[in-house]
Amino acid sequence: MNLRKFGILCLVGIILIGMIGCSKSNNANQKDSKKEKIVIGTSASYKPWAFQENDEIKGFEIDIWNEIAKRNNLDVEFKLGQFSGLVGMLDANEIDTVAHQMSITEERKEKYLFSEPYAYSYYDFFVKDDSDFKNKEDLRGKKVGCWLGGNGEATLREINDKYNLGFDIVTYDGVAMEKELIIDRIDALWQGEIKTKTTIKDENLKVRQLNEKMVYEINAYPFKKDDKGQKFAELSSKTLDSMRKDGTLKKLSEKWFDTDTTEVEK
Repeated sequence: MNLRKFGILCLVGIILIGMIGCSKSNNANQKDSKKEKIVIGTSASYKPWAFQENDEIKGFEIDIWNEIAKRNNLDVEFKLGQFSGLVGMLDANEIDTVAHQMSITEERKEKYLFSEPYAYSYYDFFVKDDSDFKNKEDLRGKKVGCWLGGNGEATLREINDKYNLGFDIVTYDGVAMEKELIIDRIDALWQGEIKTKTTIKDENLKVRQLNEKMVYEINAYPFKKDDKGQKFAELSSKTLDSMRKDGTLKKLSEKWFDTDTTEVEK
């Protein structure tokens, strides 16, 4: 009789332990399911800032946002799009911000809230090694490529008009301009020097920089001017500041660019 009672007590104990374990597991799952979600719009073809390789999204921007999400217990989702369409996706509430080396401009500041800057670099002209071009004047009337709809296109058109250079401006969206230059579809390209120099090095391309450096670009993350945008702008700014102070931003920059693009050039 005592053995029977003992066996029953043991069985009850096992059941109770199992119920407690399941309860803890369910509570943990419920806690994870309550993570706030942030959707990041980015590109699949802007290596090394953001790109897709073997169905995996990689790059400097991706590492930054994975770190921001980790430090703030956020559920981060990356949504791919062509660069020219990312701002439209933000306006339509399909994404919460754009991670694509986006420049702060006066026009954009009127419409969006921006995080603290996380990267700095110059725009510049790049040409083939064996070309005779030495400066922007030598490119007068030539085909010059830039990214469609970005600060690159806006500044290139300003330079073209200011100096009356008569460029035949060719815009791209999702196509590697460096390769277009190599096969002579354009005579020069106008792009952020960090991105271009990294691609040149990685792919061993015979391309050189003109070193005009006429436009200094400051990159930050844009958010809509509403309560949600305000919250994420403040959160990302605070985290980026922390990542800069503890060396994480510099480490990620050196990982992808072999240089530190996270500090203002002096």
